[in-house]
Amino acid sequence: MTKDQETELLDRFSLAVFLEAVRCLDENVSTAKEIDIAMRAGAGLPEGPLGHADKLGLDKVLARLQALQAQYGERFQPPERLLALVAAGRTGVEAGRGFLDY
Repeated sequence: MTKDQETELLDRFSLAVFLEAVRCLDENVSTAKEIDIAMRAGAGLPEGPLGHADKLGLDKVLARLQALQAQYGERFQPPERLLALVAAGRTGVEAGRGFLDY
């Protein structure tokens, strides 16, 4: 496996988890903080998917989702909540706010 293939594979898996976390948030299953805690405690992730996205920068996550959507279709469609956060300048840790507040 090449480094590019490895990167794409990791992106696809991590972004699929991120998209499901946003769906859970949108469906009021839990709060962003609780979703991240559950994924760290229950799935053994080093950080939750929403906090991880905030750390990467939501604008960068959006760009990667758009690229994957162009390549693979609607399963990587960026959620409306992500679009709204980026449009509002809530791009994550560097901005002080994203899915979580910093």
